[in-house]
Amino acid sequence: MGRRLIAILAVDGVAFSRLVARDEEAALSHLDQCRAAFATAVENHRGQVFAVAGDGFLAEFGSPVEALRAAVDFQSKTQTLNEAVLPEMRMPFRAGLNIGDVVVDDDFLRGEAVNVAVRLEGICEPGGVLVSGSFYEQVRHLPEFAFSSLGSRRLKNIATPVRVFALNQTGLVSALRGWSRRWKNAAMVTAAVLLAGILVTQFFWEPHGARPVSKASLVPVIAVLPFENLSRDADQEYFSDGVTNDVTTDLSKFSNVAVIASNSAFTLKGKPMKAQEIGRVLGVNYFVEGSVWREADRVRVNAQLIDAATGTHVWADRYDRKLGDVFDVQDEITQRIVKALAVEVDSAQLDRVRAKETSNMSAYENVLRGVAIVDDPKKFTREGLAEARKYFEKAIALDPAYGRAYAELAYTFVRDVEFGWADDPDATMDKAEALARRAIELSGEYEGHWFLGQILSTRGRFDESLAEYETAMRLNPNDADLAASLSGALVYGGESDRAIEMIEGAIKRNPEVPHWYWWNLAWAYYMVGRYEDALGATAKISDPPVHVLALTAAAKAQLGDEKGAAADMEQFMKAEPDWTLENEAALHFRDDKDRQRWLDGLRKAGLREKRGAGDDLIS
Repeated sequence: MGRRLIAILAVDGVAFSRLVARDEEAALSHLDQCRAAFATAVENHRGQVFAVAGDGFLAEFGSPVEALRAAVDFQSKTQTLNEAVLPEMRMPFRAGLNIGDVVVDDDFLRGEAVNVAVRLEGICEPGGVLVSGSFYEQVRHLPEFAFSSLGSRRLKNIATPVRVFALNQTGLVSALRGWSRRWKNAAMVTAAVLLAGILVTQFFWEPHGARPVSKASLVPVIAVLPFENLSRDADQEYFSDGVTNDVTTDLSKFSNVAVIASNSAFTLKGKPMKAQEIGRVLGVNYFVEGSVWREADRVRVNAQLIDAATGTHVWADRYDRKLGDVFDVQDEITQRIVKALAVEVDSAQLDRVRAKETSNMSAYENVLRGVAIVDDPKKFTREGLAEARKYFEKAIALDPAYGRAYAELAYTFVRDVEFGWADDPDATMDKAEALARRAIELSGEYEGHWFLGQILSTRGRFDESLAEYETAMRLNPNDADLAASLSGALVYGGESDRAIEMIEGAIKRNPEVPHWYWWNLAWAYYMVGRYEDALGATAKISDPPVHVLALTAAAKAQLGDEKGAAADMEQFMKAEPDWTLENEAALHFRDDKDRQRWLDGLRKAGLREKRGAGDDLIS
């Protein structure tokens, strides 16, 4: 026996046993083609196949660069083969790459280096490529590839945790495009670009950014835990929470990072937990924790990035600055985090993070105070919104060019209308629209586009609304609340199927699901005729707002449950004695079929057509 240092590629088919059970002859034929594709890819990149067992293949390479190129080449070949068979007979492959010293035993390779490659393949997503930390160090310089860190993982029967990196969508697209330029046949060039699009869409990123978050995700999944307030004044809690939210928002602007929603992270506030438990509860690879101390015009921020699998510190630092430098501190924390995660970012993303809207700390603090009220469910009342509005108006008075203050102020007026608290809804919406447009003029931040999209949807201007929402999603692809809000606009805009995809993706990015997510999901289910699913969604709301009863009553009525529908409608009408079908008919729908489906359910459940002059209030 001898030893040598090599790069190892391990690949394995997904669901082969299921395919054999469905059609043994077709499955074996397809496997033979994939095995031949593997041999060709390995040979093309100066490697050698050293083991084949069923749907699993192993190859060795003298160069990690060639091993990586062979892995991508093989994935592209299998995608082409899969496109040629029936959808139910397709078999994607997972790939793992490692570099290390192996034992050579009669031309067979053994040792932990081989085992690591196999274990990496085992935790990879179908169609993906995972590499070890040692392998990554040898290929990280290559311009045609881009990676995302998944943190340290404990692999089965491997004694020490292994740092894992995923070849991300940008890397695959760049690699395939680069190789296509070396192909002489123009048709093959086109095929390569199309293949890259198919590969990315199917295996790496679901539509509209609504990607499920999992521990095996191809992008690092991160949560920012509430920074501890170390100031002597307990009232400074709003400030430390504001810093937490701003760091979360800044990280959310990077498309190659999946960020857990703030409200989920805040459920752990004040709860001492082990790193592994935090990772399990929130479904993250990493989390950020820290503290904020503020005294007069000084601020001290401690922050650390922690690997959830091992509890080790990936990065930590302390900042002791003037209060006015807090924006620079937030910017530096964000950039240090994405650098530590080996995340590829572009200049536009960095510019959006670096762009701070005000240098007036008093204006900033007023916005934070207002947001603290709006985000507190216990204070979300008509009086609470009025109080928050005063803070936003004061911020604008202190800095008339502060775009975020205008956006937040617009939001308070939108909510006033939605909850029936506005004395003149049309005039209030006019005011909200003007404020949102002013916010966009001043800063172009995603909140302004988001709230304008919400306003335009409410006013029935669906094309304009969806355009604003799409802009907001491009500027901040990670905000789960934004995606959930868009789902509601999509229902009114006649795209309920897409709304379901969007809200389900938002739910996966927000482990502590707010009640209105389930409400939006139920609303979308209702509009596509999935009434039982709609009731299942509303059942997950622990303390449902009264208007949810109108939805459950309509769904039950459509299912023929007359007794249940009547009971829910009776409860609703006791809480809203003036509400009638006339109110609901005033809602804007792009497709009148959706309006009629909604009104039909409410009518069957017993909601009155309109309120007559002689009607008595329901006691």
